[in-house]
Amino acid sequence: MCGPQHSAPLPFLARSVLLGVSLSLGLALAAGPAAAGGALVDCVLGSKEPIPLLIAACTTIIDQTANAALDRAAALVVRADANAKTSGGLSDALKDLDRAIALDGRNARAFRLRGDLLREAGGDLNRAAADLSRAIELDPQDAEAYELRGVVYTHQRRLDRAIADYDQAIKLRPDYAQAWSDRGATHYLGGDHEKAIRDLSEALRLDPNRARSYTNRGAAYRKLGQLDKSIADDSEAIRIDPKVPEYYDNRGLSYADMREYDKAIADYDQALKLEQRPNFFTNRGDSYQFKGELGTALGDYEAALKLDPKFALAYNNRGVLYEKMGERAKALADYETVLRLDPGNDSATRGRRLMMAEIAKFGGTPVRPLNAPDHAGPSFDCATAKREVEKVICADPQLGVLDRQIAGTYARLLKSSSGRTAADLRRTQRDFLSARNTSFGRPGYDLKKAMQERLQRLNGLDS
Repeated sequence: MCGPQHSAPLPFLARSVLLGVSLSLGLALAAGPAAAGGALVDCVLGSKEPIPLLIAACTTIIDQTANAALDRAAALVVRADANAKTSGGLSDALKDLDRAIALDGRNARAFRLRGDLLREAGGDLNRAAADLSRAIELDPQDAEAYELRGVVYTHQRRLDRAIADYDQAIKLRPDYAQAWSDRGATHYLGGDHEKAIRDLSEALRLDPNRARSYTNRGAAYRKLGQLDKSIADDSEAIRIDPKVPEYYDNRGLSYADMREYDKAIADYDQALKLEQRPNFFTNRGDSYQFKGELGTALGDYEAALKLDPKFALAYNNRGVLYEKMGERAKALADYETVLRLDPGNDSATRGRRLMMAEIAKFGGTPVRPLNAPDHAGPSFDCATAKREVEKVICADPQLGVLDRQIAGTYARLLKSSSGRTAADLRRTQRDFLSARNTSFGRPGYDLKKAMQERLQRLNGLDS
């Protein structure tokens, strides 16, 4: 049976900034309260003043019904963009855009912003795409509208259409870092990781402070097995913006792939400190499982499922854990749950088939009771231990659990093997024990690492 499957990070696709909105010439500009230095808030140009002052200035224009409809519509668009940046202001922003479009059905920026906000609100993506298409029809030179429609198409997994829109946005604005970044993220989703890296590298050349471009490029490097580069990119993303939990989770995945589980766990800890998510718990559980700390891993999977009872990955990886604990019936139940949630899942299909065969052959009684504590001790009697390495294993609860898991997995595999396969299994187990006994205490020998690697090799024989 294969080991736990990590949850793959999804690329970040960010909303772009609304471009400036102009009102018609001849309008008497409405000013809000005086800002610092005596400057007046200017709704016409989209002020850099604090959002409440900008909203107040635009509201003055909107409420003066004597103003031209086109001017009021333009002010509504500016106010909508300002409202969208405030907590809980998305609904008000959408209402403003509905009013703006009712006043001016040819306001391309109103359609562009409403389409993007509909996507951001998790609304009807087809309607969002229709709004952005209308914006493009009204202003075919609007690179941002193409880029934003590309984001909608990416969310709909219409990747070819998304790429075509990003292409057009970049053609119109070759220095458009966001379009390069989002096209790279879309290439990642499509499985073309080399193109993803090229696009994301160009986005970073244009704007070296794009933390999300770094973490997306790091994910692409991880897919290509270039883990040092992946870790470097995620570390840079963390340096730029240390408050985003996904960056730590992504770096943790690379550390886990390098079998540096303690570093991976430290990153998952930080991600969970910032925000508790099911995939963060599951990924940390995987690293604990690979380390041999099965009780801790089980707690993480259960925490993930408490947050999301339909998280198939957590059920699958808990099923792998139950196998290691000898809990065949519980493992089978988890794999069947995965297949109800995700029919056709290859890992769960293999796991269910293996558990059904083992239960038919050996029964469903656990090899090691699930409620046995992790400090239950090694497979041998510590009272009669004579070798120094055995005494160390007896004194360390984690090493004791590893020894018990190695012995239990070996015994189970041997019981289901015969002929040359059984002979090879006995030989490799003798070689492991001999190397453990003779190498312990020598410079450079890592007992825990050697035991973890032996357990992983035995588990790999189930795949």
